[in-house]
Amino acid sequence: MLMTTPLPAHAEQPIRRRLAALAHPVRPHVWRGALTLDLSKASFAVPVRVGIAVGGVLIVGGLLGLTDIAGFAALGALVAAFCRPDPYRVRSGRLAALGVGMVLATLVGALIGVSGGALVTEIVVIALLAGAAAAFIASVRIAGPGAVVFVFAAAAAAGAVHDAAGLGRAVAATAVGAACGILASLAPWLWRNLIRALRHDDSADPDAPTVQYESVFTALGRVRETPLVINAARTMAAAAASAAIAAAAGFAHPLWAAMGAVAALQGITYHVTVTRGLARLLGNVAGAAIAAALLAVPLGFWGAVVAIILFQTIAEITAPVNYTVASSVVTPMALLLTALGAGLSPAAAIDRVADTLIGIVVGIVIAALTITSHD
Repeated sequence: MLMTTPLPAHAEQPIRRRLAALAHPVRPHVWRGALTLDLSKASFAVPVRVGIAVGGVLIVGGLLGLTDIAGFAALGALVAAFCRPDPYRVRSGRLAALGVGMVLATLVGALIGVSGGALVTEIVVIALLAGAAAAFIASVRIAGPGAVVFVFAAAAAAGAVHDAAGLGRAVAATAVGAACGILASLAPWLWRNLIRALRHDDSADPDAPTVQYESVFTALGRVRETPLVINAARTMAAAAASAAIAAAAGFAHPLWAAMGAVAALQGITYHVTVTRGLARLLGNVAGAAIAAALLAVPLGFWGAVVAIILFQTIAEITAPVNYTVASSVVTPMALLLTALGAGLSPAAAIDRVADTLIGIVVGIVIAALTITSHD
Protein backbone atom coordinates (compact mmCIF):
# COMPACT_ATOMS: atom_id res chain seq x y z
CA MET A 1 0.00 0.00 0.00
CA LEU A 2 1.37 3.38 -1.08
CA MET A 3 1.74 5.76 1.83
CA THR A 4 1.92 9.53 1.48
CA THR A 5 3.63 11.79 3.94
CA PRO A 6 1.67 14.95 4.71
CA LEU A 7 3.46 18.20 4.06
CA PRO A 8 4.63 20.09 7.16
CA ALA A 9 2.54 23.12 8.10
CA HIS A 10 5.24 25.58 7.08
CA ALA A 11 5.25 24.09 3.55
CA GLU A 12 1.46 23.91 3.22
CA GLN A 13 0.90 27.57 3.98
CA PRO A 14 2.67 29.00 0.87
CA ILE A 15 0.92 26.42 -1.34
CA ARG A 16 -2.48 27.36 0.04
CA ARG A 17 -1.65 31.04 -0.38
CA ARG A 18 -0.76 30.52 -4.04
CA LEU A 19 -3.86 28.42 -4.74
CA ALA A 20 -6.04 31.08 -3.13
CA ALA A 21 -4.28 33.73 -5.19
CA LEU A 22 -4.94 31.82 -8.42
CA ALA A 23 -8.64 31.62 -7.52
CA HIS A 24 -8.86 35.30 -6.60
CA PRO A 25 -9.49 36.67 -10.15
CA VAL A 26 -12.78 34.77 -10.55
CA ARG A 27 -14.35 36.11 -7.36
CA PRO A 28 -17.31 38.45 -8.01
CA HIS A 29 -16.12 41.23 -5.69
CA VAL A 30 -12.91 41.55 -7.71
CA TRP A 31 -14.88 42.17 -10.90
CA ARG A 32 -17.12 44.63 -9.06
CA GLY A 33 -14.01 46.44 -7.90
CA ALA A 34 -12.87 46.83 -11.50
CA LEU A 35 -16.15 48.59 -12.29
CA THR A 36 -16.47 50.75 -9.16
CA LEU A 37 -16.36 54.52 -9.66
CA ASP A 38 -14.95 56.94 -7.08
CA LEU A 39 -15.89 60.37 -8.40
CA SER A 40 -14.42 62.07 -5.32
CA LYS A 41 -10.95 61.38 -6.75
CA ALA A 42 -11.56 63.24 -10.01
CA SER A 43 -9.33 66.25 -10.67
CA PHE A 44 -8.86 68.55 -13.62
CA ALA A 45 -5.84 70.82 -13.22
CA VAL A 46 -3.17 68.14 -13.72
CA PRO A 47 -5.04 66.38 -16.59
CA VAL A 48 -5.35 69.69 -18.42
CA ARG A 49 -1.62 70.35 -18.02
CA VAL A 50 -0.81 66.86 -19.34
CA GLY A 51 -3.16 67.43 -22.27
CA ILE A 52 -1.50 70.77 -23.01
CA ALA A 53 1.98 69.20 -22.89
CA VAL A 54 1.06 66.27 -25.16
CA GLY A 55 -1.05 68.40 -27.48
CA GLY A 56 1.49 71.20 -27.63
CA VAL A 57 4.35 69.04 -28.88
CA LEU A 58 2.09 67.28 -31.40
CA ILE A 59 0.85 70.58 -32.79
CA VAL A 60 4.35 72.08 -33.03
CA GLY A 61 5.63 68.86 -34.62
CA GLY A 62 2.86 68.98 -37.18
CA LEU A 63 3.46 72.65 -38.00
CA LEU A 64 7.17 71.95 -38.50
CA GLY A 65 6.43 69.01 -40.78
CA LEU A 66 7.85 66.51 -38.28
CA THR A 67 4.78 64.30 -38.19
CA ASP A 68 6.83 61.09 -38.19
CA ILE A 69 8.52 61.87 -34.86
CA ALA A 70 5.85 64.01 -33.18
CA GLY A 71 4.57 60.87 -31.46
CA PHE A 72 7.90 60.42 -29.69
CA ALA A 73 7.71 63.98 -28.39
CA ALA A 74 4.23 63.19 -27.07
CA LEU A 75 5.57 60.10 -25.33
CA GLY A 76 8.25 62.21 -23.68
CA ALA A 77 5.63 64.73 -22.59
CA LEU A 78 3.83 61.99 -20.66
CA VAL A 79 6.27 62.59 -17.78
CA ALA A 80 3.80 65.34 -16.83
CA ALA A 81 1.42 62.59 -15.71
CA PHE A 82 3.80 61.46 -12.95
CA CYS A 83 4.40 62.74 -9.42
CA ARG A 84 0.98 64.32 -8.85
CA PRO A 85 1.11 64.18 -5.00
CA ASP A 86 4.69 65.43 -4.68
CA PRO A 87 5.60 68.96 -3.58
CA TYR A 88 7.01 70.92 -6.50
CA ARG A 89 10.57 71.04 -5.15
CA VAL A 90 10.57 67.25 -4.84
CA ARG A 91 8.73 66.77 -8.11
CA SER A 92 11.32 68.67 -10.14
CA GLY A 93 14.12 66.19 -9.42
CA ARG A 94 11.91 63.17 -9.93
CA LEU A 95 10.55 64.49 -13.21
CA ALA A 96 14.08 65.12 -14.44
CA ALA A 97 14.97 61.50 -13.66
CA LEU A 98 11.81 60.31 -15.41
CA GLY A 99 12.67 62.41 -18.45
CA VAL A 100 16.10 60.82 -18.66
CA GLY A 101 14.45 57.41 -18.28
CA MET A 102 12.06 58.08 -21.16
CA VAL A 103 14.92 59.15 -23.40
CA LEU A 104 16.90 56.02 -22.49
CA ALA A 105 13.85 53.81 -23.13
CA THR A 106 13.41 55.35 -26.58
CA LEU A 107 17.12 54.89 -27.24
CA VAL A 108 16.96 51.22 -26.26
CA GLY A 109 13.96 50.63 -28.51
CA ALA A 110 15.53 52.54 -31.38
CA LEU A 111 18.73 50.49 -31.11
CA ILE A 112 16.61 47.34 -31.37
CA GLY A 113 14.94 48.73 -34.49
CA VAL A 114 18.21 49.75 -36.12
CA SER A 115 20.01 46.49 -35.32
CA GLY A 116 17.23 44.35 -36.78
CA GLY A 117 18.16 41.59 -34.36
CA ALA A 118 16.30 38.39 -33.68
CA LEU A 119 12.91 38.60 -32.00
CA VAL A 120 14.19 36.68 -28.98
CA THR A 121 16.84 39.36 -28.43
CA GLU A 122 14.20 42.06 -28.70
CA ILE A 123 12.02 40.32 -26.11
CA VAL A 124 14.91 39.84 -23.68
CA VAL A 125 16.00 43.47 -23.95
CA ILE A 126 12.47 44.80 -23.47
CA ALA A 127 11.97 42.48 -20.47
CA LEU A 128 15.18 43.75 -18.87
CA LEU A 129 14.06 47.33 -19.50
CA ALA A 130 10.68 46.57 -17.91
CA GLY A 131 12.34 45.16 -14.80
CA ALA A 132 14.70 48.12 -14.51
CA ALA A 133 11.84 50.59 -14.94
CA ALA A 134 9.74 48.78 -12.32
CA ALA A 135 12.66 48.82 -9.87
CA PHE A 136 13.24 52.55 -10.47
CA ILE A 137 9.58 53.51 -10.02
CA ALA A 138 9.22 51.41 -6.86
CA SER A 139 12.48 52.47 -5.21
CA VAL A 140 11.89 56.20 -5.75
CA ARG A 141 8.17 55.70 -4.94
CA ILE A 142 6.94 57.65 -7.92
CA ALA A 143 3.20 57.96 -8.37
CA GLY A 144 1.78 57.87 -11.88
CA PRO A 145 1.29 55.65 -14.92
CA GLY A 146 4.18 53.38 -13.93
CA ALA A 147 6.82 51.37 -15.77
CA VAL A 148 4.48 50.55 -18.66
CA VAL A 149 5.12 54.01 -20.16
CA PHE A 150 8.82 53.20 -20.56
CA VAL A 151 7.98 49.89 -22.24
CA PHE A 152 5.55 51.74 -24.53
CA ALA A 153 8.30 54.17 -25.58
CA ALA A 154 10.78 51.38 -26.26
CA ALA A 155 8.26 49.26 -28.17
CA ALA A 156 7.20 52.24 -30.28
CA ALA A 157 10.81 53.06 -31.16
CA ALA A 158 11.61 49.43 -31.97
CA GLY A 159 8.77 49.37 -34.49
CA ALA A 160 9.26 52.80 -36.05
CA VAL A 161 13.04 53.40 -36.17
CA HIS A 162 15.09 51.61 -38.82
CA ASP A 163 18.27 53.65 -39.34
CA ALA A 164 20.76 55.82 -37.46
CA ALA A 165 19.20 59.08 -38.62
CA GLY A 166 15.80 57.95 -37.40
CA LEU A 167 17.35 56.95 -34.08
CA GLY A 168 18.77 60.41 -33.49
CA ARG A 169 15.51 62.12 -34.43
CA ALA A 170 13.37 59.86 -32.23
CA VAL A 171 15.65 60.31 -29.20
CA ALA A 172 15.83 64.09 -29.71
CA ALA A 173 12.05 64.34 -30.06
CA THR A 174 11.56 62.36 -26.85
CA ALA A 175 13.98 64.64 -25.01
CA VAL A 176 12.19 67.78 -26.23
CA GLY A 177 8.84 66.29 -25.28
CA ALA A 178 10.09 65.33 -21.81
CA ALA A 179 11.35 68.88 -21.25
CA CYS A 180 7.94 70.24 -22.26
CA GLY A 181 6.20 67.77 -19.96
CA ILE A 182 8.39 68.81 -17.04
CA LEU A 183 7.68 72.48 -17.69
CA ALA A 184 3.94 71.82 -17.91
CA SER A 185 3.96 69.92 -14.61
CA LEU A 186 5.97 72.59 -12.81
CA ALA A 187 4.27 75.58 -14.48
CA PRO A 188 2.22 76.77 -11.45
CA TRP A 189 5.28 76.65 -9.21
CA LEU A 190 7.54 78.35 -11.75
CA TRP A 191 4.95 81.07 -12.31
CA ARG A 192 4.52 81.74 -8.58
CA ASN A 193 8.29 81.90 -8.12
CA LEU A 194 8.58 84.36 -11.02
CA ILE A 195 5.92 86.60 -9.47
CA ARG A 196 7.65 86.41 -6.08
CA ALA A 197 10.98 87.32 -7.69
CA LEU A 198 9.48 90.30 -9.54
CA ARG A 199 7.93 91.50 -6.29
CA HIS A 200 11.19 90.91 -4.39
CA ASP A 201 9.26 88.67 -2.01
CA ASP A 202 11.77 87.06 0.37
CA SER A 203 9.20 85.23 2.49
CA ALA A 204 9.25 81.47 2.92
CA ASP A 205 8.33 79.46 -0.16
CA PRO A 206 4.71 78.28 0.37
CA ASP A 207 5.38 75.29 -1.91
CA ALA A 208 8.32 74.01 0.17
CA PRO A 209 7.77 70.42 1.42
CA THR A 210 6.71 70.19 5.06
CA VAL A 211 8.51 66.87 5.58
CA GLN A 212 11.98 65.68 4.64
CA TYR A 213 12.19 63.91 1.27
CA GLU A 214 15.01 61.76 -0.04
CA SER A 215 16.86 62.70 -3.19
CA VAL A 216 16.41 60.44 -6.22
CA PHE A 217 19.93 59.07 -5.78
CA THR A 218 19.36 58.27 -2.10
CA ALA A 219 16.03 56.61 -2.86
CA LEU A 220 17.64 54.43 -5.53
CA GLY A 221 19.60 52.78 -2.73
CA ARG A 222 16.42 50.88 -1.87
CA VAL A 223 16.54 49.03 -5.18
CA ARG A 224 18.41 46.16 -3.48
CA GLU A 225 15.61 45.54 -0.96
CA THR A 226 14.08 42.07 -1.28
CA PRO A 227 10.48 43.13 -2.12
CA LEU A 228 11.73 45.42 -4.88
CA VAL A 229 14.01 42.73 -6.30
CA ILE A 230 11.11 40.27 -6.32
CA ASN A 231 8.87 42.83 -8.05
CA ALA A 232 11.49 43.57 -10.71
CA ALA A 233 12.05 39.86 -11.31
CA ARG A 234 8.31 39.27 -11.63
CA THR A 235 8.02 42.11 -14.12
CA MET A 236 10.90 40.83 -16.25
CA ALA A 237 9.58 37.27 -16.23
CA ALA A 238 6.02 38.31 -17.06
CA ALA A 239 7.12 40.66 -19.85
CA ALA A 240 9.35 38.04 -21.42
CA ALA A 241 6.87 35.16 -21.08
CA SER A 242 3.88 37.10 -22.40
CA ALA A 243 5.81 38.48 -25.39
CA ALA A 244 7.17 35.00 -26.15
CA ILE A 245 3.67 33.48 -26.05
CA ALA A 246 2.28 36.22 -28.30
CA ALA A 247 5.14 35.70 -30.75
CA ALA A 248 4.65 31.93 -30.75
CA ALA A 249 0.95 32.50 -31.46
CA GLY A 250 1.91 34.52 -34.52
CA PHE A 251 0.71 37.91 -33.29
CA ALA A 252 2.14 40.90 -35.12
CA HIS A 253 2.91 42.98 -32.01
CA PRO A 254 4.20 40.68 -29.25
CA LEU A 255 5.64 43.58 -27.27
CA TRP A 256 2.09 44.77 -26.66
CA ALA A 257 1.63 41.60 -24.60
CA ALA A 258 4.66 42.61 -22.54
CA MET A 259 3.04 45.99 -21.96
CA GLY A 260 -0.12 44.27 -20.71
CA ALA A 261 1.87 42.19 -18.25
CA VAL A 262 3.82 45.18 -16.95
CA ALA A 263 0.63 47.22 -16.54
CA ALA A 264 -1.03 44.41 -14.58
CA LEU A 265 1.92 44.06 -12.19
CA GLN A 266 1.89 47.71 -11.15
CA GLY A 267 -0.50 47.09 -8.25
CA ILE A 268 0.89 47.75 -4.78
CA THR A 269 -0.74 44.52 -3.51
CA TYR A 270 -1.82 41.31 -5.19
CA HIS A 271 -5.50 42.30 -4.91
CA VAL A 272 -4.77 45.61 -6.62
CA THR A 273 -2.74 43.79 -9.28
CA VAL A 274 -5.69 41.52 -10.10
CA THR A 275 -8.22 44.35 -10.05
CA ARG A 276 -6.06 46.54 -12.29
CA GLY A 277 -5.44 43.64 -14.65
CA LEU A 278 -9.14 42.92 -15.07
CA ALA A 279 -9.88 46.63 -15.41
CA ARG A 280 -7.24 47.00 -18.10
CA LEU A 281 -8.64 44.02 -20.00
CA LEU A 282 -12.22 45.31 -19.86
CA GLY A 283 -11.07 48.79 -20.83
CA ASN A 284 -9.02 47.43 -23.71
CA VAL A 285 -12.04 45.65 -25.17
CA ALA A 286 -14.08 48.86 -25.13
CA GLY A 287 -11.13 50.97 -26.27
CA ALA A 288 -10.31 48.60 -29.11
CA ALA A 289 -13.78 49.10 -30.56
CA ILE A 290 -13.25 52.88 -30.48
CA ALA A 291 -9.76 52.54 -31.96
CA ALA A 292 -10.91 50.24 -34.77
CA ALA A 293 -13.57 52.75 -35.80
CA LEU A 294 -11.09 55.64 -35.79
CA LEU A 295 -8.38 53.70 -37.64
CA ALA A 296 -10.92 52.79 -40.32
CA VAL A 297 -11.58 56.42 -41.26
CA PRO A 298 -9.09 58.87 -42.82
CA LEU A 299 -8.48 61.06 -39.79
CA GLY A 300 -5.23 62.43 -41.11
CA PHE A 301 -2.55 63.81 -38.83
CA TRP A 302 -4.58 66.68 -37.41
CA GLY A 303 -7.66 64.59 -36.78
CA ALA A 304 -5.52 62.06 -34.93
CA VAL A 305 -3.94 64.84 -32.87
CA VAL A 306 -7.33 66.13 -31.75
CA ALA A 307 -8.39 62.61 -30.76
CA ILE A 308 -5.11 61.92 -28.92
CA ILE A 309 -5.36 65.13 -26.88
CA LEU A 310 -8.99 64.39 -26.00
CA PHE A 311 -8.33 60.78 -25.02
CA GLN A 312 -5.21 61.61 -23.02
CA THR A 313 -6.96 64.32 -21.04
CA ILE A 314 -9.94 62.06 -20.30
CA ALA A 315 -7.56 59.27 -19.27
CA GLU A 316 -5.84 61.54 -16.76
CA ILE A 317 -9.17 62.69 -15.33
CA THR A 318 -10.59 59.18 -14.99
CA ALA A 319 -7.46 57.26 -13.91
CA PRO A 320 -8.05 57.91 -10.18
CA VAL A 321 -11.81 57.43 -10.62
CA ASN A 322 -11.90 54.07 -12.38
CA TYR A 323 -9.06 52.29 -14.19
CA THR A 324 -11.46 50.49 -16.56
CA VAL A 325 -12.76 53.79 -17.89
CA ALA A 326 -9.24 55.18 -18.14
CA SER A 327 -8.05 52.10 -20.06
CA SER A 328 -10.93 52.44 -22.49
CA VAL A 329 -9.51 55.77 -23.67
CA VAL A 330 -5.83 54.94 -23.21
CA THR A 331 -6.16 52.15 -25.78
CA PRO A 332 -7.31 54.32 -28.72
CA MET A 333 -4.88 57.06 -27.64
CA ALA A 334 -1.95 54.63 -27.67
CA LEU A 335 -2.92 53.09 -31.01
CA LEU A 336 -3.40 56.48 -32.67
CA LEU A 337 -0.09 57.66 -31.24
CA THR A 338 1.64 54.55 -32.59
CA ALA A 339 -0.04 55.03 -35.96
CA LEU A 340 1.51 58.50 -36.32
CA GLY A 341 4.94 56.94 -36.75
CA ALA A 342 4.31 53.41 -37.97
CA GLY A 343 0.81 53.31 -39.46
CA LEU A 344 -1.81 50.83 -38.28
CA SER A 345 -4.91 49.19 -39.71
CA PRO A 346 -8.18 48.58 -37.79
CA ALA A 347 -7.04 44.97 -37.29
CA ALA A 348 -4.41 46.32 -34.88
CA ALA A 349 -7.20 46.96 -32.37
CA ILE A 350 -8.03 43.25 -32.30
CA ASP A 351 -4.35 42.42 -31.90
CA ARG A 352 -4.21 44.85 -28.98
CA VAL A 353 -6.98 43.01 -27.12
CA ALA A 354 -5.43 39.59 -27.74
CA ASP A 355 -1.96 40.75 -26.69
CA THR A 356 -3.35 42.46 -23.60
CA LEU A 357 -5.25 39.31 -22.61
CA ILE A 358 -2.05 37.27 -22.81
CA GLY A 359 -0.08 39.84 -20.85
CA ILE A 360 -2.64 40.19 -18.08
CA VAL A 361 -3.17 36.43 -17.65
CA VAL A 362 0.58 35.81 -17.55
CA GLY A 363 1.15 38.72 -15.18
CA ILE A 364 -1.54 37.60 -12.74
CA VAL A 365 -0.39 33.96 -12.82
CA ILE A 366 3.22 34.91 -12.16
CA ALA A 367 2.15 37.27 -9.36
CA ALA A 368 0.04 34.46 -7.82
CA LEU A 369 2.80 31.87 -8.03
CA THR A 370 5.34 34.22 -6.46
CA ILE A 371 3.05 35.79 -3.87
CA THR A 372 4.65 36.56 -0.52
CA SER A 373 3.42 37.68 2.87
CA HIS A 374 4.16 41.29 1.77
CA ASP A 375 1.53 41.01 -1.01
